[in-house]
Amino acid sequence: MFKAIASRVRAAASAIDDAVRQTHAARLAIMAARLRRPLPLLAILTAATLLFCLFLGWSTGRSVFDLLSPASPTGIGAGIAGVLAGLAVLELCAAFAVTLITGALQLAYDTGRHRVRALLVIACAIVLAGLAWRLSELDPASLSFATILPILGGGSLLALTIWFERAYLRPAYPGFRDFWVDVVDARRFLTRAAHGE
Repeated sequence: MFKAIASRVRAAASAIDDAVRQTHAARLAIMAARLRRPLPLLAILTAATLLFCLFLGWSTGRSVFDLLSPASPTGIGAGIAGVLAGLAVLELCAAFAVTLITGALQLAYDTGRHRVRALLVIACAIVLAGLAWRLSELDPASLSFATILPILGGGSLLALTIWFERAYLRPAYPGFRDFWVDVVDARRFLTRAAHGE
């Protein structure tokens, strides 16, 4: 009897593990971990995207909980609603991120490294100009995580642009990489991940 119960528990745990691995958020985490050595750039972008999705999910869950907690005497109903809303937003954000990464890789493959560098420089200039304008109107006493997050995003984009310039356009750089090989490898990896391999 004990063996039958243990077998059922293992089967249930395996089913839950498989279900979690099929979520887009888990796929982002697995991608970031597996790409850490072969494609560090994509791994950093994927990890940053996952953190942003987690932040959006957490913020949504907390907002729903705060909204419903006055109507829930015990707080259990509001807590369940907050968790469900947070998980739904996390999964939607992660699914959108996977689609964006796939589209960005297709764009990189079609346009080439020089045009990708130009797009990064333009995006970086726009984001930094917007941040400078926003920071000029911001009161330093009102700084919070929500206001610091765009600053971190702009700094990450600037670091990405500098890294891209050195890694793919300067052969003398010690970490110089083959742009086409990296893009093709990343696309193959995403295709395998999309089919659960």
